[in-house]
Amino acid sequence: MDKSVSENGVLQEKSMFDIVFHMNKENTTNWNILYGIHYGNHMVDSLTDTVYFSDLLPERCPTMYQSLDKILKENDIDHRLLSHTKAIWCRDYMPIQTSEKRFVFYKYNPDYLQTKYYQRTITDVNRIGNIDCLRQDGKVFDLDLVIDGGNVVRCDDKIVMTEKVFYENKDKSRNEVQRLLEEAFECDIIFLPWDRKEIFGHSDGIVHYAGDNRVLMTNYADFDAVKANQFQKRLEKYVEVIPLMYNVKRKHKRSWAYINFLQIGNLVLVPQLGIPEDEQALQQIMDAMPRCKVIGVPALEAVRKGGALNCISWNVATTQWNSGFMGEEYRVHGRPVSWIKKAAEKGYRNWQCNLGCCLFYGHGVEKDIVAANQWYKKSAEQGCDKAQFNIGLSYYKGEGVEKDYSKAMYWFTKASEQGDAEAQLHIGRCLEETNASNEDIVAAYRKSAEMGNAEAMCFLGEWYQYGEKGLTVDIQESFRWWKKAAEIGHYQAQYKIGDCYDFGKAVTEDKKEALKWYKRSASKDYIPAVYVLGLCYHYGNGIRKNKREALKYFRRAANNEYAAAVCMIGEYYYYGYIVDEDEEEAIKYFKRAAELGCKRAAEILSRILPKNEESHFDNLPF
Repeated sequence: MDKSVSENGVLQEKSMFDIVFHMNKENTTNWNILYGIHYGNHMVDSLTDTVYFSDLLPERCPTMYQSLDKILKENDIDHRLLSHTKAIWCRDYMPIQTSEKRFVFYKYNPDYLQTKYYQRTITDVNRIGNIDCLRQDGKVFDLDLVIDGGNVVRCDDKIVMTEKVFYENKDKSRNEVQRLLEEAFECDIIFLPWDRKEIFGHSDGIVHYAGDNRVLMTNYADFDAVKANQFQKRLEKYVEVIPLMYNVKRKHKRSWAYINFLQIGNLVLVPQLGIPEDEQALQQIMDAMPRCKVIGVPALEAVRKGGALNCISWNVATTQWNSGFMGEEYRVHGRPVSWIKKAAEKGYRNWQCNLGCCLFYGHGVEKDIVAANQWYKKSAEQGCDKAQFNIGLSYYKGEGVEKDYSKAMYWFTKASEQGDAEAQLHIGRCLEETNASNEDIVAAYRKSAEMGNAEAMCFLGEWYQYGEKGLTVDIQESFRWWKKAAEIGHYQAQYKIGDCYDFGKAVTEDKKEALKWYKRSASKDYIPAVYVLGLCYHYGNGIRKNKREALKYFRRAANNEYAAAVCMIGEYYYYGYIVDEDEEEAIKYFKRAAELGCKRAAEILSRILPKNEESHFDNLPF
C-alpha cells in the first residue's frame, strides 16, 4: 500500500482504489501497466490484491499449496487462510465483492451436495473468521437465491453465469431470478447454456475475463463442438471471445482446467497438469494478457478433486475499511494495527478480539497481555466466541490474570454454547485440574469430540485403549474415535490408525492401508510416522522394498533427534545398505542414538566397540 502523511502528521495508507484513481488521473503510463483495470461497475480480478484459501488446503493439496505460497510470497501478494471451512472450494461459498465496499451474500446449498455424506461439506460462511465484519461495516446485499460463487465470472459491467441458476431456484420464475441477480450485481447477466453432463454448472470452468471487454473461453470444442458454438454465440453478443486451442495428438480430458486460472492484480497463476498442453496454455494466456506476469503452478492435486486455482481461492481488493478482516487470528499480515484499534474502539467485537490477539502476541504492537485480556473481555461480553475462548484460556493458564478455573469454565462454557469445540475440550481440562469425577471429565471430552474436536477424539481413543478415566478397555471404540480424528486430519490419530491396520488391532491386518495412514501422518511431519514409514520401505511392509527411500525417511526423522532413526542410519553404514560400508561412521550414529536413549544402539555398541579397541561405552542413559 502507498503511504502519505495527513495534515496532523499521522501516517495514512491509501487503498488500491485511491492509488488507481491517482494513477489514472495523473500518469497514463503507470495506469496502462495495470493491464485490464477499468472502472466499470465491478471488482474485476485485476483490481484485487489479497487472496484467501481454505485452511484445509495445505493438508489436502500440500504440494500445490507450497507452490502457491512460494510464488505469492515472491510476488509480494498478501495471502491468508480462512478458518472454519468444510471444503477447499472457497470460491463457491464466499461472498462476491462487486465494488470497493460492497459484497453479495447468497444461499450456498448446491443440489450436488444434497446427500447426507456431502451435506457435511457445506460451509456455513457466517462461521468463517471475522466474516461478520463485512456485515457490520460493508454494503452487504443478501441475495435470496441459491447460487455458487464459481458460477459468477466478473467482467467489468457484466457477469457471466450458466443457466444452472434457474434450475436451482425452481420456486421462482426465470424472470424473477434474473431480476434478483441484476439487482444484486447491478449489471447485465450473460447466461450460458448449462451442460447437464457437468453437474456443477460453474461458469468459471468455461470463461475467464481477460480485460478490455475480452474473455478467454476453454477448449469446449474439443469435447462438444455444438455446446462450444452455443457458448461462443451467446458471449459474442457482449464481449470479444478468445477460444483456447491445443495442438496435440490426443486431447486430454483435464485440459479444461487452464481456464480456471487465478488472477490477483497483474499476477496470473495458470494450472499445470504435466501434459503437453501446459506450455501451449501458458503461451496463449500470455498472448491474451501481455502486461500480466503469467506463471504456471502444479495443480493436479486440486484438478483430480474436480476444481482448479480459481475454485480454491477467494481474491478481494482490500481497503482501509476491510483490511483487518479475516486475517489469521494472531497475525496482522503487514496491515497497520491502528486500523484494527479504531474499529475496536468503535465497539466492533471481532476487531476487539483481533486487537487483543495483536497485544497478546506482540504482533504490530508492543506485547501487553494485561491489555490484551481487557480487549478480549470487552469482545467476549458482546458475544464473540473467539474472545470468550481467549479470555477463558488466560484464566486457565494464569496469563495476565490470576489463574482461576471457575472463571475459565464460565467463559469456556459461553464459547462452547456457540459451537466452539475447543472451548468444550478445555472445560474437560478444567474439570481434570479441579479433580472432578471421571464421569464428568469423560462427558466433557465426549461432547467436544461430538462437536468435531479431533484432540478430544484422540483422548477418548487413548482412554478406551488403556481403560483409563473409568472406562472399560475397548479397542473397537478406541479405533472408532481415532478413525474420526484421522479423517479430519489429526496426524497422531492417522498414525494410530496406521498402527491398527499394521498389526490388526480392531481391524483385519492390512499393510497397504497402514502405509496409507502412515504417509498421511508423516506428511504433517509427525516424526514417529516418518520413522515407521522408513521401516515400511526398509522391510517392504505394504510396499516394495526400497532402502534408498527408507534412508531418506530415516534421515528426516534423525534430523529431529529421533533415536531409533539415528540407530537405523548407523546400521545402514555398518552393513553397507546402499551406502559404502563405514564402521567408523556407523559407530558415530550408534553413539548418538544411545545418547538419545536407544537401547538397541547401546546393545550394538557393546558388541562392536571391542573390535575398535574400545572396552566399554560410558555415560549411557541406562
